[in-house]
Amino acid sequence: MNPSDALASKLAPYRERPGVKGALLISHDGFLVAAAADADVDTEAVAAHLGGAIDIAARLADELAQRETRLITVELDQLNIVLAPFSDELLLCLIGTPEAISLEYRLRGGRA
Repeated sequence: MNPSDALASKLAPYRERPGVKGALLISHDGFLVAAAADADVDTEAVAAHLGGAIDIAARLADELAQRETRLITVELDQLNIVLAPFSDELLLCLIGTPEAISLEYRLRGGRA
């Protein structure tokens, strides 16, 4: 098994969840390393576009004197995207329906 196949096999459990259309491993530069996705997901293009989002998030973290970006989320009309660290060198991107992938945010503390 070559390294790319080994990485792709680590994506299989994410794809088993109903509504997950894609699981990608990408570099911090937006290069696709491994993917398991529906045929209608252009994994190379998604990875390339996320490279720009990663760059913007890194610059924003720097501007706010933060060490790094831990999580990037994008909520679209019918799909959500979550980008999170997978290893020191790779990021995991999950693409799925809101029923499959969603995050909940809430303000902590007392009333404003």
